Amino acid sequence: MAREYQEQRLRCPFCAFGSLDFDKLDDHVQKVHANQQHGDDMGARPDTNQLSDFELAQLLAFEEAGLPSELALPDRPVVPAINGTRNVEGTTPSSPPSSSAHGNDDGQWVECVCGERVHCLELDAHADMHAQEKLSIGEDDLPSVELATQLSANHQPLRDVSDSFSTNIPRSLRNHDQLQPKTPPSNGRRRIPSLKEVFLGSPSSPKRKSAYSGVSAQQGKTRRLGRAELGPYAHEHQMPSWLRRMLEEGAKVTVTNRIGPDGALVRVETIANETPDLVPVLARLSQLDKTVERAFYCNPEVRHVCKMPREGGFCGYRNIQMLISYIRGARVSGSKHFRERLPSILRVQDLIEEAWDKGINSTGRVETGGIRLTRKYIGTPEAQALFTSLNIPCEATAYTSTGDVDAADIMLCAVCEYFDDDKTKDNVDKVVITEKPPIYFQHQGHSMTIVGVESRVDGGVNLVVFDPMFNPSPALKKLAMAPNTSPKGSTPEKLLKAHRRGEKYLEKYRDFELLKLK
Repeated sequence: MAREYQEQRLRCPFCAFGSLDFDKLDDHVQKVHANQQHGDDMGARPDTNQLSDFELAQLLAFEEAGLPSELALPDRPVVPAINGTRNVEGTTPSSPPSSSAHGNDDGQWVECVCGERVHCLELDAHADMHAQEKLSIGEDDLPSVELATQLSANHQPLRDVSDSFSTNIPRSLRNHDQLQPKTPPSNGRRRIPSLKEVFLGSPSSPKRKSAYSGVSAQQGKTRRLGRAELGPYAHEHQMPSWLRRMLEEGAKVTVTNRIGPDGALVRVETIANETPDLVPVLARLSQLDKTVERAFYCNPEVRHVCKMPREGGFCGYRNIQMLISYIRGARVSGSKHFRERLPSILRVQDLIEEAWDKGINSTGRVETGGIRLTRKYIGTPEAQALFTSLNIPCEATAYTSTGDVDAADIMLCAVCEYFDDDKTKDNVDKVVITEKPPIYFQHQGHSMTIVGVESRVDGGVNLVVFDPMFNPSPALKKLAMAPNTSPKGSTPEKLLKAHRRGEKYLEKYRDFELLKLK
């Protein structure tokens, strides 16, 4: 987790009081200036016609809470205050962030209508994903299509749970070090250029020069972090009791009877926030999308794991669970630690704390003040500490933009090289499902799990991700239940939208981190 340690002192708009802690300032305003917040002394409300969508949402949220607009829009160059005009130096929400993977703009969190608090850079994507969650398709859109000969997917039969159902790498390590396809190459077919070749272009292209300029490391003192890095609950000592009970109970589990591929009746366990068999579905959609030139996907055993309603920002934990779902399903190194269901968020917190006890990335305890039973955000160092403590090999790499290096370019290049390596160089299929593990992916304010990468016919590259903030759409779940079917028309591109992160999305960020299992 690349982090900056710059903190900004926030000042009260009614008096000389100031604090580095937003919560303390909020408490001060509520207690000392309760009568002033709605009076004539209040600073002039900014012209809403000049506000961006984010600023307007931020302003309305603060006004509903009875807080002054000066606190809602701390980064606007000119904000009227009670004692005259106050100039605030800083960047606007539309400006590129100057921080590391978690940023230093700790005032820019907005509460979505879904109840989650979202960073401003994620606001547009967050709203778009809510729309994608509702996509559905009818029976007429599911014609029987045999794609087994087109894809290198290996669909597993439904798992019978009748008998099993039951209720020392330092943080500063920042090196740029970087499966057999299941379908053999067809004779007489020319292999499309590798993803790396497609992405980098000619030897003289700017992307190629940038990709070989190296990776910039982030270093600094170990100190207590704040809301900018740890989220809106950075100083929380303990999460609410209702949330703890919800996490202890976990998502709803149901057991249903289904007819398996061989016609036999099997009992299948379904967990409300887990979606298996989604990688083959996304691979089929890439196959049908005419804008995709090539695509590579990870091992299909990985499950999509999403948050539960009102859960909050536990994305880092959910991504760890997704990597563990691969470890369990593929039965690779470390699977012995996860024989039953995926560990709960509370159990993951315990595993991270135990890793710190062993001295693995233990600066995380100093930086966070401890995470057990809190809603503090975690990132790549915590995920690395957990897997390393369990002797599960992994490698963490950070990519930081500089004057000569575009972090998004070198990160995308690394992902392309990861999926399209020497073991796939002879495969000529448009879409290849590999045995590769998924990748833990971190940028400012959010983390996801990379399950694939696409090169487009226009020369661009898409990451294909599982985003734990959102549930896969009913349409995708329906396709996952019908492995030999495919949607018609332009539906593939629409269904893939929620899982694609292209250059337009990535250009908002200057720092990225990847954690790869080995």
